[in-house]
Amino acid sequence: MNNNNKRTVLEAFSIIFILYLMLFSNSCANTSTPPSGGPKDTIPPVLLLTTPPSGTVNFPVENRKNNSISLTFNEYVVLKDIQENLYLSPPQEKFPKTKIKGKSVIVTFEEPLDSNTTYSLDFGQGIVDNNEGNVFHNYVYSFSTGKVIDSLYASGNVVDAKTMLPQKGVTVLFYKSDADSAVFNSRPDASAKTDEWGYFTVRNLKPDKYHVYAISDINKNNKYDPSSESIAFLDSVFSPTAIMSPDSLALKNYDMKDTLACLARPSELHLSLFTENATKQFIRSSERTAERAMYIKFTAPDAEVKSLQIEGIDSSKIIKQFNILKDSLSLWINDDSKIADTLNLFIDYMATDDSLSILVPKIDTLEMIKPKEKKSLNKRGKAVVVKDTSVVYDITATPSTIEQEGITLDFNYPLSIAPFDSISISYLTPQQQEMDSKFTVTQDSTDIKKYIIKLKDALVTGYEYTLKIPKNTFYDINGLPADSLVKKFKLPSDDNLSTLTLDITNIEGYYVVELINEKRDKVIRKYSVNKECKLDFPYLKANKYSIRITEDKNDNGIIDTGDVLKKKQPEKVILVKIGKGSGDKSFLLDLPAKTELEQTINIGELFK
Repeated sequence: MNNNNKRTVLEAFSIIFILYLMLFSNSCANTSTPPSGGPKDTIPPVLLLTTPPSGTVNFPVENRKNNSISLTFNEYVVLKDIQENLYLSPPQEKFPKTKIKGKSVIVTFEEPLDSNTTYSLDFGQGIVDNNEGNVFHNYVYSFSTGKVIDSLYASGNVVDAKTMLPQKGVTVLFYKSDADSAVFNSRPDASAKTDEWGYFTVRNLKPDKYHVYAISDINKNNKYDPSSESIAFLDSVFSPTAIMSPDSLALKNYDMKDTLACLARPSELHLSLFTENATKQFIRSSERTAERAMYIKFTAPDAEVKSLQIEGIDSSKIIKQFNILKDSLSLWINDDSKIADTLNLFIDYMATDDSLSILVPKIDTLEMIKPKEKKSLNKRGKAVVVKDTSVVYDITATPSTIEQEGITLDFNYPLSIAPFDSISISYLTPQQQEMDSKFTVTQDSTDIKKYIIKLKDALVTGYEYTLKIPKNTFYDINGLPADSLVKKFKLPSDDNLSTLTLDITNIEGYYVVELINEKRDKVIRKYSVNKECKLDFPYLKANKYSIRITEDKNDNGIIDTGDVLKKKQPEKVILVKIGKGSGDKSFLLDLPAKTELEQTINIGELFK
């Protein structure tokens, strides 16, 4: 073999060896875990093609097989919670059918489309890539079965009427019909869903007049069901004027985590979601909770009871108490004699006649059966009946609110003997001198089992106060005595605490002023006011707070709900803009430590 042949063979062996190493190393790499390293994919899928193109007119309706659209992406995608994310406006009775085919999403309409109608298909966050779950954000596909694409839009937000918190997943409905029953019986002419910020954009509207509603739509039929759903409505007819364009901030796709961008979106409609009171009146449920206690629940508020009797019980021995809405009636028997295990309760009240839909007198007989006695195992392992041997009650004396709210005694049962002049309150000065304090006792106007004790003189920081209740002072309707009690309390002494004072001006009528936490799910302090005044909120920790004010028209201390058919909105609730930020941040008061802050609130201007 000459040198040239040797060189050729050597080169061939070298190439074969390199190929062998490459194949071997790849094989080794694939036999265990996939290769690691490299940046994580954070890029959402890219839409390459829509078939037919978005914005198509004369969309095919004759051939059912062509009533579908296709979205093709640059990578494989999957559908995520598509029943929650996909939304067709105007909606159909049947939900569109979806499937994945290669790198495409196919949407098929399950029933014929209306003629001369512009549709928009919002995918929400229902399309994500197959590997990392990156979201293809809020894409909307539009088409028309007529010759033109309707090009107007409306934007706004939906909040809870009581908390003012944004409501996600609410369906906003636009109707051209003037019929009051449309929201109950018909699907809308255009609609949209709210996002995490309670924000919505209803697209492809006609230059027409619309009645606007929002519903929680629990059963997803795009109609209002008053028995289970909440609703909001616009007081007046709305005519859209905004024209859809690529520059419209309301129409752009947003990352829901981008707080500043989401809050900066324009909003022309504001809807407050509320739950209507039931209209049909009858007894929903009743129960005997103890030997001498029972309740009756009605389906609607303002129940009217004409008479009530319990078989074998003197009517003068029956204690009655409605709750503030008058949709629940509590009953107690103030009689120390033996009570039968089964009682017949006869109630004459105003109930709804289904055939006439009016209130008519009705007499119901309710069987009240004594509940089974509670048992526990004693030391020998034998089951014995557990019975209360003394009055059960809670006592609340919160240092930060005791000046405003006083001390509350909340009993499980009404008292039959309550000599409050037998209790005492004293205080210990820093010089260890014990002095008596004068106080008042008031029975709560809405709960006869609750009493409020307030000191007549101002509490002094640094003094320790002691409430003493002697044994057997109180007796409840069960004939049980109260044990003795000693409760010590004093004002907060933390130097880091702050005070907020609200100067309420220009007020006519009744209002409820609340200091609430940042999440708006907890009331820190609450006042009811009907005249100009200064409200003090002392002993506050450094934190973020909001001020919520409710127009309490009937001075009942609660937010009265609305009525759709009567065109009655719920009592108005407003968050006071107090911070320097934008959006929700403008409603936050960032209170530092060791601060005395005063804020003026012009009620008349606020509720103008």
